[in-house]
Amino acid sequence: MNETYKFSNRAEYIKTLDSVLPPDFVQKRDVGSGMHVYYPQAIKESVADMIFQYWNVIDEKYMLLSNELVCTVKIAFLPNYPESYEQICTGSAAIPVQMDAQSKPSDFPAKKKLNALEYNLPAVRSEAMSNALGTLGNIFGRNLNRKLNQKQKLNADFTFRKHE
Repeated sequence: MNETYKFSNRAEYIKTLDSVLPPDFVQKRDVGSGMHVYYPQAIKESVADMIFQYWNVIDEKYMLLSNELVCTVKIAFLPNYPESYEQICTGSAAIPVQMDAQSKPSDFPAKKKLNALEYNLPAVRSEAMSNALGTLGNIFGRNLNRKLNQKQKLNADFTFRKHE
């Protein structure tokens, strides 16, 4: 049986991970300390569908810290090139549990919105998945919101990854 692969080798796959999506995929939101740019989770999942033979969340853990919901996920994936092997990436996220207006964190759980977890669980899971995929490369938004410090110098023996 002949399998069809998206990439002919690991170098092509790595080159794709290092690429960036078109600017119209970038979204912006105000996070209080300024504008944050990101790729929407649906876009990241579509990209994952294209560049992996398969991918799936294989482990997820939730924890409540004060009034914050924390989630950590592990994603298993198989790159789409011959003789690739399954890999795992992890990501974590935290979001505040929705509470009544004018509530303080110390009012938790008494002033928690009745159906807060119905909305907060999927949101924190999605953010953790997004953070996990983001560790893999620029195509998942790894370097969005990062500014290179021009004063930083690399060691003389440092070399960039080659794609040939």
